[in-house]
Amino acid sequence: MKKVKLGLGAVLLLAGSSFMVSGCHKAAKAPANNQQESALPAAIPAPNGTSWTDVVAASPEGGFVMGNPKAPVSLIEYASFTCPHCADFTQEGFPKLRDNYIAKGLVKLEFRNLVRDPFDIALTLLARCRGPQTFFPMADQLFQEQKPMFERIQNADKAELQRVAGLPQDQQMAEYVRLTGMNPFFGNRGLPTSAQNKCLVDQAAIKTLMDIRSIADKQNVTGTPMFLINGVLQEVGIGSPIWDQLEPSLKAALQ
Repeated sequence: MKKVKLGLGAVLLLAGSSFMVSGCHKAAKAPANNQQESALPAAIPAPNGTSWTDVVAASPEGGFVMGNPKAPVSLIEYASFTCPHCADFTQEGFPKLRDNYIAKGLVKLEFRNLVRDPFDIALTLLARCRGPQTFFPMADQLFQEQKPMFERIQNADKAELQRVAGLPQDQQMAEYVRLTGMNPFFGNRGLPTSAQNKCLVDQAAIKTLMDIRSIADKQNVTGTPMFLINGVLQEVGIGSPIWDQLEPSLKAALQ
């Protein structure tokens, strides 16, 4: 069995060693969309009076999937917890996606964590730690905490940041979470400090993040947030809300 240090080091190398909050990698330009508005297909009832939004499972690729497993449209979102545009989409676009498409059984959403810095890696390991059923609420609340978290990181003592960066890799993750000030956040959501420390050195979880990045590279995913509809990479730009660009393509895929 490989040591945790090696797995974590590989992830840190892939994600980069500097923390950036100025923006996220995005497709440079959103294509013009001339598709006409069309009615959505009839909703597909969930079994036994349940809701499709409560149907959540892990995918073979390492993502977490919400919705009808046999939905006619599959939407994959690559996102990062330290990506401001990802937070914007989660707060502005996801509720519409959830209520109008996922809840009706028409679209299933797979969220894949594309980690981009050490803080993101640490937060992602904790957000995923309790598995599929708690992930989406945890992710939504984590994105809501992004701005104050950024402020705490940016106000951190530079010498302390350098000290943490020089620690053995199996000790760094707990320190990065401490610097974000997010330990109480996770503690209040079923992850006491002892559980957090265990999750942060979980080699299988770290390998899953590495595997997701490898898959993303093969799909020409260059940053976050990026989306695939039925396996086709979508272009989204930052000039207008992401949901306004994405929804017409979802509607077209449902025709």
